[in-house]
Amino acid sequence: MKELKYKRNGTKTSSFGTPGRINHDSSEFYDSKLYADKKPPEKVKFIENCIPAETLDKIYCKSSETMNNIPDCSVHLMVTSPPYNVKKEYDKDLSLDAYRTLLKAVFKETYNKLVTGGRACINIANLGRKPYIPLHSYIIEDMLEIGFLMRG
Repeated sequence: MKELKYKRNGTKTSSFGTPGRINHDSSEFYDSKLYADKKPPEKVKFIENCIPAETLDKIYCKSSETMNNIPDCSVHLMVTSPPYNVKKEYDKDLSLDAYRTLLKAVFKETYNKLVTGGRACINIANLGRKPYIPLHSYIIEDMLEIGFLMRG
């Protein structure tokens, strides 16, 4: 049987996008002025701590503002749908500033619990229409301030 060998020619950012992403060299794009102050750190130390067996498979009925049952740098993925603060039975009817402060406290604690490069996925509901509150933009701003890196 004849062995087939494929040579993958990488793509490069052109003046009108690129048709593929296999082995794509986007260095020209990331060297542009748009990304001048957005360079990721050169070297990052990967930290992953083990979660003790006695901590696994348990439900803790408490706020995520303090997750002292979970070691720092031990979680790979956090998925949440925070309370929307829209006058539900379980909401506290917080001002926008107080609500952002609550979420930011949870996200700071989450940041501490995630391993290096861990992911946080948040289900966000933008609020109202008159006026519209773009909650997602506030959360992104707060998470960037904490140190999270955004992914598309």
